[in-house]
Amino acid sequence: MILREGENLCLQGDLTHSFYIVKSGALTATSKDEQNGTQILNFGPGSTFGELSLIAGEPMEYTVCAEEDCEIEVVPQSALHDTMKEQPIWLKSILAFLTQRNHIAQENKRKSDLITTFPSLLFVLSRMPAKDISLVALQDEIAQFSKLSALGTYKLLIILQDFKLVRLQSESVSVENKPLIKILYETLRHRAIYKSTSPNILSLTDQAILTAFVKAACDKGELQSDGLVAVNTSDLIEQTKRTMHGMSLTPRNLETLLQKQLLKELPKEKYCANFDKLLNLLELNRIYPLLDKKLITGQ
Repeated sequence: MILREGENLCLQGDLTHSFYIVKSGALTATSKDEQNGTQILNFGPGSTFGELSLIAGEPMEYTVCAEEDCEIEVVPQSALHDTMKEQPIWLKSILAFLTQRNHIAQENKRKSDLITTFPSLLFVLSRMPAKDISLVALQDEIAQFSKLSALGTYKLLIILQDFKLVRLQSESVSVENKPLIKILYETLRHRAIYKSTSPNILSLTDQAILTAFVKAACDKGELQSDGLVAVNTSDLIEQTKRTMHGMSLTPRNLETLLQKQLLKELPKEKYCANFDKLLNLLELNRIYPLLDKKLITGQ
C-alpha cells in the first residue's frame, strides 16, 4: 500500500481490524484521551502498529498520518483468521491471554505514572515562592522530569484539592496548606528512600493522645511566650480518657511523643506543643491511608 505525504492511514477509533508494517517512509501517530491527554509517536521503516485491532478487533488507538510518501504492508484480520485455522487451537488462547496482559500493563503504567509523579508535584508546590501559580506553568514544570501528561498532572491536583491542600481555578493553582504539603512530601520521600514508615505516621495511641491534647488546648490551653500552647496535665488526662474510651494516660503512652518532641513536659504539671504542627500532623495521618486509593482508582 502506498500512502502519500499528508494522507491519513487511519483515524483514532476506526475499526480497521488490521496490522500495519512500515516498509519505507515516516508517519506520525497522535492519540487523545481523557486519561493520558495527547500522545504523539513516530513510526519509521520497520515499525509496526495495530496489533490490538488485528487480534482483539479493538478500535485504533491513534490517528496515523504520513509525514512523507510511505509504503505500508497491511495485514487484515481475515489473514490472521486464515492462518489461525492452520495452527493449534491453543495458540488462539495464548494470543487472547497476551492481549489481556497488554491491557493490564497499560493500566498499571497509567497508575505508576501518577504514583511516581505525585511526590515531585508535592515538592514543586512546597517550593512555590507565591501562593498562586499558573496551571500551565506548573504542568510544564512537571513535564520536564515526568512523562505524565498535562491531564495527568491535573488529576493529581484534583486529588490534592479533595484534601483541601490546593484550590484549582480556571487558569491557576492556589496552595491552601503549604506546611502540610511539605510534611506529606517528607513522609513519601522517607518511605521511598528508607523503605520504611516515616516518623510522621503515628500509632493509634499517639493519634488519640494528640487529639486529646488539641481538644484540651482548644478548651483550656495557655499560650506560651515561645508560641507553644500549654495544657495542664490533669486536663490532658481527663480529655484522654474521653478520647481513648476510658484508657488512662501513662508515662509509657507519652514516651514516643516526648522522644519525637511532639510534646514537651513543663514544670507545674503541664505539657506544651506546637499547636499548628499537631493539627497538620493529625490531618496527615487522616489523609495518608486514603492516598493510595485516590491515586489508583481516582475515587
